[in-house]
Amino acid sequence: MTPEDQDLVTIVIINYNYAAYLATAIDSALAQDHPAIQTIVVDDGSSDGSRHIIESYGSAVEALYCPNRGHSAALNTGYSRTRGNAVLFLDADDLLHPTCISTALRNLMPGDVKIQFQLETIDPQGVSQAMAFPYFSAAFTPAEVRRQSLLSGWYAWTVSTGNLYRRQYLDAVLPLDDTKIYRSPDGYLNKLAPLFGNVRSLAIPLGAYRVHGRNQWASAAGAWDIAAAVRWLRFESALEDAFLRVAAHRGIAVRRPLLSSFHQLESRILVLRFATDRPLPDDSRRKAIAAALNWLLLLRTDGWAGGIGRLSWLLFLAFAPRDMALAQMRVARAQSGRSLFWRRAVNWTRRL
Repeated sequence: MTPEDQDLVTIVIINYNYAAYLATAIDSALAQDHPAIQTIVVDDGSSDGSRHIIESYGSAVEALYCPNRGHSAALNTGYSRTRGNAVLFLDADDLLHPTCISTALRNLMPGDVKIQFQLETIDPQGVSQAMAFPYFSAAFTPAEVRRQSLLSGWYAWTVSTGNLYRRQYLDAVLPLDDTKIYRSPDGYLNKLAPLFGNVRSLAIPLGAYRVHGRNQWASAAGAWDIAAAVRWLRFESALEDAFLRVAAHRGIAVRRPLLSSFHQLESRILVLRFATDRPLPDDSRRKAIAAALNWLLLLRTDGWAGGIGRLSWLLFLAFAPRDMALAQMRVARAQSGRSLFWRRAVNWTRRL
């Protein structure tokens, strides 16, 4: 890295058949008010006219065209061309606010390996759903992130677009083994980050996450399917293996076995009730609820009152009539179109 690169930030836009949103993502990268931005666009073998959009930007972006090998391989390709001292991986269906990079840099402290921030939720047309996520309380300090991470391998993190990483950290963990981390590379990068330094959280939206029906993580109201929970549990197992391996390599003591996170508990219960394909064949609702009590007593990510509220939700999913539990899950966990009742319920647990 040359001296002039010290202030340079690289935004890597990763695209696969998102021509409908790609220009908005590129425009948001080019509109940053930080004066030194390198913009790379990686196209992962799109067949929808994305290449024409990318080429229309000429030398304003660095374009990389690859055969379709998946998100993790595309991230590796993009990172290999970065020059910035900090890097943000922007999904092509999302966007950044103009002050995103400058605000994140102002808040990045010595010892931080990444800074994460909230994202607004928007619909396919870009209309705000008034649902910024995730929730970061004032008590969610880097020390609290580390505490939760060493107990459970999990903490509240933002999807790919909401993270600005220091280069020193990325150099330590990239390139990814895309045969093991075969999807959602942000899960890998975020899970391992507290093993390398501080993770700082900003409770302000600096970008937007678009929910359109093809998302890896979120769903619209009524669109959630049990297959998503099965996929999540399988991938979480791969991430936990990586987390434990890296912690051991770095000589960092973590709890063994790791505590289950709330999201893992929720997925476990849903899979037990609704899936024929079970990644944890020896699991049971009794074991899942016992793990939930451990989560409440030892982790308490939401405080006592909020934790009891979330435990009540898990009990409802575990023992309510199947049709009722499934219907409420689909509206409660939707990232767009969430009902007024569930918006108020979620905000209530946060206030507690």
